[in-house]
Amino acid sequence: MLRVNDLKKTFGGIKAVDGCNFEVEAETVTGLIGPNGAGKTTVFNLISGFYPPDGGEIWFKDTRIDDMPPYRIPRLRLARTFQITRELRKMTVIDNLMVAPIDQMGEKLWNSWFRIPSVKHEERKIRDKALDVLNFLEISDLKDEYAGNLSGGQKKLLEFGRTMMTDPELILLDEPGAGVNPTLMKKLNGYIESLRTDEGMTFFLIEHDMDLVMELCNPIIVMSEGKKLAEGSASEIKQNQKVLEAYLGGGG
Repeated sequence: MLRVNDLKKTFGGIKAVDGCNFEVEAETVTGLIGPNGAGKTTVFNLISGFYPPDGGEIWFKDTRIDDMPPYRIPRLRLARTFQITRELRKMTVIDNLMVAPIDQMGEKLWNSWFRIPSVKHEERKIRDKALDVLNFLEISDLKDEYAGNLSGGQKKLLEFGRTMMTDPELILLDEPGAGVNPTLMKKLNGYIESLRTDEGMTFFLIEHDMDLVMELCNPIIVMSEGKKLAEGSASEIKQNQKVLEAYLGGGG
């Protein structure tokens, strides 16, 4: 589903990503781990179009996306979350979800003037879908709360819900466990696994919580110093001497 070939990115002479290669297979939860500074979030920013690569290729299914602006990539059904949540603080939870779907009829002035019944019909469908997402994430009681008033964990769920509103095939999750209590994290794990098995979604996630990664992800890709160091199952990664050296030595 996702293929990265010889990807490169340099900042001021520092090679953040240095010839990285990997693939993400459909309907997997693939983990991306590595020491601080290994280049993980830079890779996510390259995939989602926030940074242009200095070299290499990124393919999503049969489409090359490394030269696309970030607003076009979600239209291919590739979504992402961020380590630091980016909720619309002064809008309610349900409104945060309702603005997420792409190319809504009401966004065009002509439709807002001359196709009012169609616009309202679509809006009702989007609201119903938003309520379904809130029910799935078990936060429907917060639908009328301002997003800025949510706890850190609730904001993570809201951001996850916004990606679901775009009907993605692949979701990039940047540290979904950061700031989330263990009970909520177990729920989030369950949501991810349910969407993978029941809806056929694919997940690619960065995470520093090794217990979470080892439980949830297969395969696991390890980065160090901007390159792929290793790839395998949880048991294979735990026993990989190069991975142990990279972490113990702080490489990358």
